[in-house]
Amino acid sequence: MTSEQSYEGERQCRDPHQALVRRVFTAWRARIVVGAERKRARKSGRLGTEKNERVRIGPMTPETKKRRRRMPSKWTSRIISSDTVGTIEPPEWFVECYKTFRRHVTDPAYPCFFGTQAERRGEMLYAFASADNLAHVPQTMATFLALSRENEKNNFALFFEPQSPPLDHDGARSFFWRTLQYLHDHDGYAVPDATAPDPSDSMWEFTFAGVQMFVVGCSPSYQRRHSRNLGPGLILLFQPGSVFVDAITQHSINGPEVRARIRDRLTRWDDTPPHGSLGVLGDTDKREWKQYFLPDDDSPGLKECPFLQRRGRAAETSRAEDKVARGQSAVPAKKPAPS
Repeated sequence: MTSEQSYEGERQCRDPHQALVRRVFTAWRARIVVGAERKRARKSGRLGTEKNERVRIGPMTPETKKRRRRMPSKWTSRIISSDTVGTIEPPEWFVECYKTFRRHVTDPAYPCFFGTQAERRGEMLYAFASADNLAHVPQTMATFLALSRENEKNNFALFFEPQSPPLDHDGARSFFWRTLQYLHDHDGYAVPDATAPDPSDSMWEFTFAGVQMFVVGCSPSYQRRHSRNLGPGLILLFQPGSVFVDAITQHSINGPEVRARIRDRLTRWDDTPPHGSLGVLGDTDKREWKQYFLPDDDSPGLKECPFLQRRGRAAETSRAEDKVARGQSAVPAKKPAPS
């Protein structure tokens, strides 16, 4: 099977709600385009203020298409919740968190210009959740990935409601990994695969619905690494691999020069040097998972990844069920204290 056939097969089976998501996306995009045309027409005097007055849209010229691509939509029109897009009323805490996030990310000196470009161009999509309710997050992620097929430069920011008192750095890191584990465990596309790499492999990267993504955990617990403190609540940023690939040449745009520029900007933005775990996928002496939620200092961080690949979880469950079937406890018995 060719890679093209494999990719097409994945597209057909990846998301059971793909048709619904496509209809939602089409309606969402049409509403944005008509709204933008109405606004320009009103400014130019071609349209009055009456609500029922129709917009007279001229022929679609190349310049019009280019102008529409440049005009980002309102950020609330890019909020996702399950399979709903752009019609969700954001809670007040989310609005305030977003304002702080945007102020940081759109700063000209912010280190990660991939995120800066996505936010400025309207290529960032958003969702919000509370720490005690992740039920809608897997379907929300599936909707984001379906929309990303229309624009391969889309990024996704998942905001969590600020907690009181806020989590310390270890607590925030644990919650980050529990969230990724929850997504993985509720990924209908993923199946146990003995050949899939696990986090100890240099080629491992978090995957959902068959799409590899780089994930960044941002938390208010970062006091020195300011580039990862983007507001009062935890934020998970998901960047599909296509974000780092030129759409025309299909070559990586995250080469050594770009990474050197980002490191230089990190040095000036943060109060601690770039962490030694930073690298690229496939580095034999680096591991992708170590970059997801960095320590706030130059310590090496965790030795083993908390994430459990589906096949590993399936194996542990199988062993536990086998013990129960034989009348044994699934929990190891404690050794008796020496007399």
